[in-house]
Order: sequence, then structure tokens, then C-alpha cells
Amino acid sequence: MEQETIQTKKPSLFGMIFQPGEQFERMREKPTIWLPLIILSILGALVGVLAALNVDYATMPGMEGMPDDQIEISKMFGIIFGGIGALFGTPIGFLIFGGILFGITKIAKSTVTFKQVLSLILFTSFISTIGQILNQVIIYVIGSDPYIMLTSINSFVGAEGAIGGILGTIEVFQIWYYILLGFGLVKVAQLSKPAAYTITIIFFVLGLIFAAASRALEGLAQF
Repeated sequence: MEQETIQTKKPSLFGMIFQPGEQFERMREKPTIWLPLIILSILGALVGVLAALNVDYATMPGMEGMPDDQIEISKMFGIIFGGIGALFGTPIGFLIFGGILFGITKIAKSTVTFKQVLSLILFTSFISTIGQILNQVIIYVIGSDPYIMLTSINSFVGAEGAIGGILGTIEVFQIWYYILLGFGLVKVAQLSKPAAYTITIIFFVLGLIFAAASRALEGLAQF
């Protein structure tokens, strides 16, 4: 009877912190999309605004020596576009990733639906999102480098370029997110543990490669 009650409830975003297994069971029976998508889009916009606030525009390439009023205008536009871009870009990103992951689960012969996969991605992404917010708020308060997550290995090493990108991705909330994603693929998509964690590790490695390439290109752009 208790199990039946759990399955009729909708999954909870905050429940992902302390009871992820229970949320995955609920997700399997009653996947939820719209409310978490709206909440995560708003939180994504908040991350975009905070990240733009933390950027030192006076030191950006091409803006050295620019008058203070022009720097402030640039910062204002950066904050506006950072928030709006994240607000609309966040749901698009989730849909694209959901489509890719859904295709992979189908190749792996899972009976999972697209709605269940998207719900899984949204709820697990709540963990990485609160990590980004926490980091950006602390960065704003203490005035540290906005490009280095304080909960990452790179906050201790301070590496730059591709190595900095890799070490910056090895971060507490990201690792937590990937662990939950793998666990969720087992519970929601009902994949075997080897298949679920192989898929998760592949996405993690691709994230490392993308972060390394992005930081390397940023370094080249400064020359």
C-alpha cells in the first residue's frame, strides 16, 4: 500500500537531494515536465545574470582602456542578454539532450518514453543547477574568478587553458549529477547498470572534451 501511494505522487525537485530513488520510482509512473522545466529555465536565467555580473568587462579582450560609462553599458547588455539567453536556451538544451538520450535508450532496447527521459534529465539537472547558483553567488560575494567553479578541482589548482577546462568540469555538483543520471537510467529507463553507467561515462568524457576545447579556444582568442 505504501509503495502504491509513492507511485501515484509526482516527483519532487527538492526530493532529488535526499530521496532520489523515490523520485525515480515516481518518475517511472508519473513523469513530470512542465513545472520543473519552467523552474529550471528561471534558475538558468538567474545563473546567466549572476555569471554576467561576475565578469570583469574592463579586462575583456578589446575593452581595455574603454571609458567607464561604456563598460557599464556593455555590462548592462551582458546581464540582460545573459538572462534572456539562458531563459530560452535552457529549455532548448534540455529538449536536444532529451532527444539524444532517448535515441540512445531506444538503441539499448529500452521501453522508456521520451516524456520519462526528459523528466529524468530535468530532475537530475536540478542538482547541477543549484551548484551553479551556489558557486556564482559565492563568487559574487568574494569577488573571485567567475570562470572557476569553487567546488571544482580547478579552484585548488588554478590551471588555465584546456587543463583548466577539464579540472573545472570535475566538480562536486557535476559528479553528483552524473551519478544520479546513471542511477536514473537504471530506475526509469530500466537499463542494465553496465549500460546505464557506460552511457553516463561517455557523456561525462564528452563534457570534459568540450570544456577543454572551449577553454583552449578562449586562450587563443586572447592573442
